Amino acid sequence: MEEPVIVLETQKINAWFGKDQVLFDVSGRIPKNRVTAIMGPSGCGKTTFVRTLNRLHLMTPGARSSGTVLLDGIDTSTMDIVDVRKHIGMVFQRPNPFPTMTVYENVLAGYRLTGQRLSREKADQIVEATLNKVGLWAEVQSKLFKAGTSLSGGQQQRLCIARTIAMEPAV
Repeated sequence: MEEPVIVLETQKINAWFGKDQVLFDVSGRIPKNRVTAIMGPSGCGKTTFVRTLNRLHLMTPGARSSGTVLLDGIDTSTMDIVDVRKHIGMVFQRPNPFPTMTVYENVLAGYRLTGQRLSREKADQIVEATLNKVGLWAEVQSKLFKAGTSLSGGQQQRLCIARTIAMEPAV
């Protein structure tokens, strides 16, 4: 059996909130095209660890981290933050569709936020294909231009998953 290609590797990740260290030398490898689970009891640092991967942790006042995150062998600290977040997608535990955007706009939000322009035809294709992937197309095709927050909680979560996978992130 072939060795899997490693798409993401962490080396000695540490994280702090103020003076409190919450992660201690976390190292690991995430293979390409495989499901990887990060498990542990509540409060053990799973979310903080995942947030260090695309530098979201640093958006919290007083937070800092150390260690290395390699994306396809490249140290993400040398990459533009927009590129890092384009390649390392994240879906949060609670649904968080952008409240001022429609369902359609939510799916395409990553393109807008990264300054990528799409033709209407290409945008329509991405929206339909992505919503189909998350099993939402049949439920919302008549609601594409209503607020994403008008959907049920479960639909909002699938919309957020669609928003992430529409960008085809590496992780």
